[in-house]
Amino acid sequence: MLDIGVLIVIIYSIVETLEKFGMNQKTVHLLAIPLGLMSSFLFLQGNFEQLVLQGLLIGFGSAGVCDTSNNVLNWVKSKLLNS
Repeated sequence: MLDIGVLIVIIYSIVETLEKFGMNQKTVHLLAIPLGLMSSFLFLQGNFEQLVLQGLLIGFGSAGVCDTSNNVLNWVKSKLLNS
């Protein structure tokens, strides 16, 4: 079975790919939550409540990784261009 961390990275990759294809950033990041829920039901084991919580963790985790990486990248770019 896949680990939650691996699923976060997979959902993050899907979200970033959709964003590169031109989808709105906020819309794509909201799409991470249902993708996380679907992935938990498909690839993890447990009862319904556990799968829902794990799916939310995967969705919010991947959306958080997306936002944080974009913010860090923009900050680094601004520091390099202002130097």
